[in-house]
Amino acid sequence: MKYRSKAYIRHQRERIIQKKWAILKNVMLRESECMPVRGTLSKGKIHCSCRMCRYEQYHSIPKAKHKAKLKAMEQEIDDYVYFLFLLHCSVKSRDNKLYYSLKINKKNFPTPFVL
Repeated sequence: MKYRSKAYIRHQRERIIQKKWAILKNVMLRESECMPVRGTLSKGKIHCSCRMCRYEQYHSIPKAKHKAKLKAMEQEIDDYVYFLFLLHCSVKSRDNKLYYSLKINKKNFPTPFVL
């Protein structure tokens, strides 16, 4: 387990308390008299399962990491299709061997090779 100083633990606890306090005050519109003791807000989960707390999940909005993975996969597919297109366009036959010469040097693509 990673060592955490007391200052770090206090900071994280206060950060969570402030977040929950803001939710109770601004979203649930609780008055100062009805608010719980601040120390009790440092325990348990922050969100609930309502539509407001689960907005991205309810409306099927993908997370940033899933968007990045999808974009990388699409780029890889595009590069592969581009590579196949160049391969198909530049086939030359010489000495009963097929020579592929790529005229455009794109990263990660070999320039000439023999099959």
